[in-house]
Amino acid sequence: MTTQAHPGWDSDGLRRRPETADRTRSTVDARNSAGLPDTAGHRQSGNRQSGNRESGNRQPGHQAAGYQAAGHQPAGPPVHEQIAPANTGLDLLWTDDGLTRELLAMTHARRPHRFLPVSGPSLDSAAQRWLAARTHHEGVVPTGQLVDDPLVRGFEDRVDALRRMSDVLGGNDVYALSRTELSITVRLLRVGTHSDAHQARLYAVAAELARLAGWAMYDVGQYGTAQRCWLIALRAAHEANSPALGANVLRCMAEQVTWYGQPADAVSLLHRAQAGACYLLSAIERAVIAADLAVAHSRTGNSEDAAAETELAYTLVDKARPEDSPPYMYWARRKDVAFSAGEALLSGGSPEAAIPHFEAALDDLDELDEEVPRDRVEFLSRLGIAHVRTGNIDQAVALGHQAVSCATMIDSGMTRRDIARLCQEIEQAGASARAAGLLDHARDALGPAGPSSPSLS
Repeated sequence: MTTQAHPGWDSDGLRRRPETADRTRSTVDARNSAGLPDTAGHRQSGNRQSGNRESGNRQPGHQAAGYQAAGHQPAGPPVHEQIAPANTGLDLLWTDDGLTRELLAMTHARRPHRFLPVSGPSLDSAAQRWLAARTHHEGVVPTGQLVDDPLVRGFEDRVDALRRMSDVLGGNDVYALSRTELSITVRLLRVGTHSDAHQARLYAVAAELARLAGWAMYDVGQYGTAQRCWLIALRAAHEANSPALGANVLRCMAEQVTWYGQPADAVSLLHRAQAGACYLLSAIERAVIAADLAVAHSRTGNSEDAAAETELAYTLVDKARPEDSPPYMYWARRKDVAFSAGEALLSGGSPEAAIPHFEAALDDLDELDEEVPRDRVEFLSRLGIAHVRTGNIDQAVALGHQAVSCATMIDSGMTRRDIARLCQEIEQAGASARAAGLLDHARDALGPAGPSSPSLS
């Protein structure tokens, strides 16, 4: 049994960081409840949860005629239903057997439970629990299959394959696959015969599967459920004694609230991710966090810090070596830093300056052997919005049609939201006919969405 706090955690340093006590808001932001984010975005997960971007201080004026943007649909059930906040039972999750209970609840449910997204102090408290807790592996009585190194390696390889499959699969498929893999992992954790080292690696597998499940819910627009999955993933990463893995979970949570919540919450989460993993992060992990901070700072109106984080991200990504990067960061390259740099400028009101960064991101994407349609749609759509805001409507429409063609390669709510927002920007710029033509192309090419996926119709 190990009892080790996060290496390098500076609790006094965290307390010295600007707090966000003035960010008083209801448990669920009204825009999230209505599906009307003041930010437009997503990022892909395993991958970038690996979004779609809208200026953080700019509310959508109106919708393009004849369509409802995917991000503008209610992300949850009708408001009269009693749906719990995502952080319900957070204290219980961190008890000795709390993680097992939550993992079993995830794997036993035929459909993902719905939760309401939380913000502000609720998110901060979850990150703080991760920072302050000590690793305490749950006691189990080994009664089942021997868990040896080849078996654990097999699960780690399957998780890596699922990460890469998420580049070309929509959220519903990724969630189903993650849940199936997670159920077997949980069973082995509960009754398998394993060493402490193999147990920790299985918890790391469980953390990644829960993180991917959260990204899948993010893809289909269930933001509260995504948060719930990530809170469980954070707890599992801690049980695996892997601060870097936990920091990546916090990064995913931060990206979602940057685009669909309060960017100030994202700044806080990203700072805690840095503090919790400290010097354990690789150069590429630090580069991605810096790039995400650039966007979050820009959305809060802090252009000076946004510029500093952008410069740091470019410096770090140029120092990164692939052999030093953890498997869950396989997707991260210079293209992602370039995209975030463009997004920070676009969000900060400098669309002309953003265009070269977006174009560089697309150029880097062209050099990849594998197809990553979600990234391509995102990059094209945001470049299109930058062109709209500089007055080049024709170029924006052309980019939109390219994005629609790429979107046919994946059934993803994220890509639909990207395209819908570009249509809205074009219409708001006074080009309603061209926005309608682009929308018609999207409808013809993408067809109706599934019952739990956002739709363009």
